[in-house]
Amino acid sequence: MFPLLEPISAAIKAVYAAQFTAMAALTKTAVEGAAKAASLNLDTMKDSLAESANASQQMMSAVTPQEWLLLRSAQVRPTVERAFHYSHHMADIVSCTQAELARGTAAHAAETAGRMKSLMTDGK
Repeated sequence: MFPLLEPISAAIKAVYAAQFTAMAALTKTAVEGAAKAASLNLDTMKDSLAESANASQQMMSAVTPQEWLLLRSAQVRPTVERAFHYSHHMADIVSCTQAELARGTAAHAAETAGRMKSLMTDGK
């Protein structure tokens, strides 16, 4: 009945399939980034709990206020270093995930533009 509708319908299906594939890839990348961040958070929490318990034991063993202050001040530097390490690692995870998402999006946009261009030139 309408001979032009079948190729257009097939082209639209191909574009939707490509869109679905691209979204699945982008979603996978985002989930992998979230998994890395969650793993970092869990590891950091475990380490923090262990170090907190150790620090509490040391603080409770202090006999004088001066000894307590020395123990407390000795714990500040490692805490700051751990916070710096955590923030650096998290920033790395976010940066890598963002770059991967940008690459995937750019590749998909170029592919879609090429498909649309070929559909437009084939249809003429």
